[in-house]
Amino acid sequence: MPSAFHGIDIAARALRSFQRGLDVTGHNIANVNTPGYSRQTVDFKPTDPLTFYLGGSHALGTGVTVGSVNRIRDAFLEGRRSTVMGDLGRMDTLFSQLSRVEGVFTDLQGSGISQALNAFFDAWSGLASNPSNTAMRFQVQTAGRSLALQIRSAYLAVQSQKQEIAGQIQQTFGTIDQLSSEISRLNAEIRSQMALGATPNDLLDQRDLAIQKLSEQIGIVTYRFEDGTVQVYSGQFTLVDNLQSHPIPRTFDPSTNQLSNATQVVDVRTGALRGYFDGYNKLSGYQDQLDTLADTLRAEVNAIHATGVTQENPPRTGLLFFNDTPNGAIDFDLSAEVQASQEAIATGTTGKAGDGGIALELSRLRDRQLAALGDRTFSEFYANLAAEIGRDVRHASNEAYSFRAVLDQIDLQRQSISGVSLDDEMANMLRFQRSYQAAARMLSVFNQMTEDLISMFR
Repeated sequence: MPSAFHGIDIAARALRSFQRGLDVTGHNIANVNTPGYSRQTVDFKPTDPLTFYLGGSHALGTGVTVGSVNRIRDAFLEGRRSTVMGDLGRMDTLFSQLSRVEGVFTDLQGSGISQALNAFFDAWSGLASNPSNTAMRFQVQTAGRSLALQIRSAYLAVQSQKQEIAGQIQQTFGTIDQLSSEISRLNAEIRSQMALGATPNDLLDQRDLAIQKLSEQIGIVTYRFEDGTVQVYSGQFTLVDNLQSHPIPRTFDPSTNQLSNATQVVDVRTGALRGYFDGYNKLSGYQDQLDTLADTLRAEVNAIHATGVTQENPPRTGLLFFNDTPNGAIDFDLSAEVQASQEAIATGTTGKAGDGGIALELSRLRDRQLAALGDRTFSEFYANLAAEIGRDVRHASNEAYSFRAVLDQIDLQRQSISGVSLDDEMANMLRFQRSYQAAARMLSVFNQMTEDLISMFR
């Protein structure tokens, strides 16, 4: 038979259960602005009934209890968000790197390589019309030095940015290791609490947030296990297993988009790390084209200039205009002879004051389409390089914009499911408050009834 205190037990359980409902609602409200937090709900369930006999067998309810406290999440949305964050991290990083180098190849206020090329050939054209003019000869020397400086400076600026990218890659390795270590630590805490029968929702949120941040740095795949832990992989490399985290391999080759250590090779397909690799490869490609431009200028100009005769006394022939060190753009400069004296500039093949044949031929290089440049002129080749950089920047920007739009859409869907709505929480708070008040009133009634029953026997 149920005891005289059965009603009090029911009311007390109700009070405790509704108090937990208020606690969870307050926890939601307190974390409305917490990144990665998922809304939590209380799952109430009836307690086991009490069987008694009174003219037959009956089951009497014993009240309510908290069945579980659940976080509201959509696993599909979380997985999709992780993938998009990796793609966005890649394109955002690539756009950041390319937009910086774009300024190096943009002729601002007539001071870039394109303007220097035009000034160089204009100077030769002017010298061809007045071969013995000292000022014209000086202008050719100055224009050649300026062109070499522009090409060399652009190459070195790109090289400096590549060095920065290498440093940022190392920093990304550190970030990946830090996040992996954080996931492993949370794994241990979650495993411990779940072994005791608890559901550590806040720890699960923290771990999911760390996983999302990790996916922004490098492409990952996660596997969840019954003990609450997750294992995290990038390619075939295990970043986090169910016991510990493992440092990401530090040896990298941007040209193959791979990391490696003594035993494994990791393909990097997405994330900020892939963005750095893509940026590094793009910059290397731009440097290769600068090398081609410098080497072709060196070869074509020197081939013609070496056939000329200077107007010095005694005259010299076979002199080069640019230095004879075919190492690309990094050391592109005037030859030592032209650097030392403008009189070493040959204008013709006879050495006579009015002979401007060599200067004229050099000025006509402006319009010559060269096989080494893909059947383009020097100006066309450089314009194509600048246009290629612009296209790469716009592509990265458009891709980043698209992925950001997709991420915003996913976040809106996620917010509608997992986000905290203050209006909904205030409604829940009012509901639990009224339920608590009713249970308190019920407890007061049962208490009064019990007192009346006891007083009957005094």
